[in-house]
Amino acid sequence: MTEEDYWRMYDCVRGDVEAAIKSNYAYLTINRLAVADRKIYNKLQRAAHFWTLNTYALQTTFFIAFGRIFDERKDCFSIQKLIRATIANPAFFSKTALRARRRKNENMTGPDPAYLVKYVRQAWEPSAADLAPLLTALTPHQVTFKAIYQPIRHTYFAHRGMASQKAIETLFGKTLKKDVVEILKFLHTALWAIHEMAWNAEQPNLTNFADYGKFVKSLNTQTEDFVRKLP
Repeated sequence: MTEEDYWRMYDCVRGDVEAAIKSNYAYLTINRLAVADRKIYNKLQRAAHFWTLNTYALQTTFFIAFGRIFDERKDCFSIQKLIRATIANPAFFSKTALRARRRKNENMTGPDPAYLVKYVRQAWEPSAADLAPLLTALTPHQVTFKAIYQPIRHTYFAHRGMASQKAIETLFGKTLKKDVVEILKFLHTALWAIHEMAWNAEQPNLTNFADYGKFVKSLNTQTEDFVRKLP
């Protein structure tokens, strides 16, 4: 795998993770506002067909993106393939790669400036063993998706299955909002850790959810502002 191939896979997976996060929180925020504020509920009722379609579109987007993230087909990108590729290619996060990335980003020509020489010299370099915990941390989230959310995606959203209404309700009954939050939080944080490792030589920290929190807060604020400004 070339470094270009790796970052293309990273961008594709990141796009699906962002789609899942955005559709999930937009859906939750709109419904929260409609339940909590009668005026907003009445606004939405004035265009009930549109908002019903909006709800269905957000749910479908979420489950399709969620499925793509954990896709196990050999010809598709997935978070597990990305993390395995990360572990298999520590050279993409070496001091040499960091130097080249910084030089290209800052359009440098000629010798390295002193600050870059010092920065690269002090940078952390991972080994495959250092990166292996990424896959260990992913596993429980992948198991939860496969057991609970993949059947819903396959049976209800991706295909028009012939399962009974009771069977479909049973599938949805297994879902928990906190499970989705934990999975999305991990996915965003893992991708952020890879980014920071590549650009700032930081060791992966899968317990720092600050960037995820800022991202979700921004999404919720934008969605709420839009809904409240509706005539």
